[in-house]
Amino acid sequence: MKSINELIDGIVQVLLEEKAYDIPTVCTKYGLESGDETEAFSSKRVYVQKRLKGKDQLFLMDLASRIINDYGSRANSLSKLVIRLNPTGLYTISELTRRNIMDELHVRNNIAGKYDLIEFLNRIWDLDSMPSKDSRFENATGDIWQHMINNDDFDEVYLYEKYLELMTATDEVFIKFLEQVVHPLVRHQDEQDEYIQFINKHLANDGYKFSLADNISGFPVYRIDEALDGVKGSVKNLIFAAVGQKPEIVISDSINNDIRIVKYEENCLVYDHTIPNRGLYWNDLVTWWADMKGVSDSNIETEKQLYMRLFQTLASPPEKLLFKSYFRCFKDLLDKNLPALIPQVYLHYDPYTIRQRAEKPHLPRQRMDFLLLFSNKQRIVLEVDGKQHYSDDDMSSPKKYAEMVQADRGLKLNGYEVYRFGGYELMDEEAGGKVVKEFFEGLFKKHGIKPS
Repeated sequence: MKSINELIDGIVQVLLEEKAYDIPTVCTKYGLESGDETEAFSSKRVYVQKRLKGKDQLFLMDLASRIINDYGSRANSLSKLVIRLNPTGLYTISELTRRNIMDELHVRNNIAGKYDLIEFLNRIWDLDSMPSKDSRFENATGDIWQHMINNDDFDEVYLYEKYLELMTATDEVFIKFLEQVVHPLVRHQDEQDEYIQFINKHLANDGYKFSLADNISGFPVYRIDEALDGVKGSVKNLIFAAVGQKPEIVISDSINNDIRIVKYEENCLVYDHTIPNRGLYWNDLVTWWADMKGVSDSNIETEKQLYMRLFQTLASPPEKLLFKSYFRCFKDLLDKNLPALIPQVYLHYDPYTIRQRAEKPHLPRQRMDFLLLFSNKQRIVLEVDGKQHYSDDDMSSPKKYAEMVQADRGLKLNGYEVYRFGGYELMDEEAGGKVVKEFFEGLFKKHGIKPS
């Protein structure tokens, strides 16, 4: 009951800014009971409270979110209340993402770029119309000048996060702030590229990214949009490196999407650690392997054991060449930032054999040759095609080829990136190694993966 009363008081406080004769229209707009101006003129507070009384918390939380979106900075107190009551449900760009971005900006200590501080802030906020928090000044312009420029007793963290309340500002305000940070009038292009790259890294976790929107005299202007690429949802079950008999899997808890391997568990590996939003690195896999083997500190011997366990699942010389070349070319170069190259990953699971299905498989591709997780959303599938992918014995099979490309389409529509290698191009050690190196160099450049 306390939280409901707090929500009602918070909503009322924002709507009290409206004129009495506008209150009935505003309440109707938000789906509240209509009334007449006479009642509103008698007491705006009572008018709104009466229409909120009896509403459940779900309704009030939804209403509060809509009001915060409409009123922006004028609803900051309500924003803080909603975040306290529901930390994960108010903003699309989460507090954690904002925290990570602001930490990196503070380290660089140059948010305003080429601009004077007051001029830069006015590109985002109308400081002259924002009330002063210091009785000596008329507005926020006076406050900031006094404490950031004249006396220098605010630091940058306090200015942006406490005074301007960026951590609880609406998505719209936070996005506008970031867009101005990388604007060509604010930042030189080489620095602009650097800022966009690290901000995008964090925004990707919430489904946003900078995209080229325009140019000014040949200089690029970027806007933040929803990122349409990538896979929805997070990785829940990672079953890989299967050898021998196919493991038999059951759903032990359908509500939590928990699975259990009931037969041939020893033939595969199941990664049961949480996969970070940044993706799965080789070091993460080594740490997990050490934990599973009861080794307190992972070392080079543990790493070699894992490598050999994964290598033994590879069925063909081209797959083995790809795997070996990947580590030879990038292990030392990327070091702690090396993404895990995961072989033989179960994508779908069909509990029946083809024979049990009378030669009619329901799922044309149950396993991927290789998977990389650059984030929970950015998932890369690599397939190495031998003749079994497109022929029966030595006879070309249009049916098999059609099934293969159909499965690719399904993966791509679900947000996966799919890349195919012809087995023939990975037969020669030197030439094939060059193909692998050039491919991953391009892939890492595309996704902004660099040495640690």
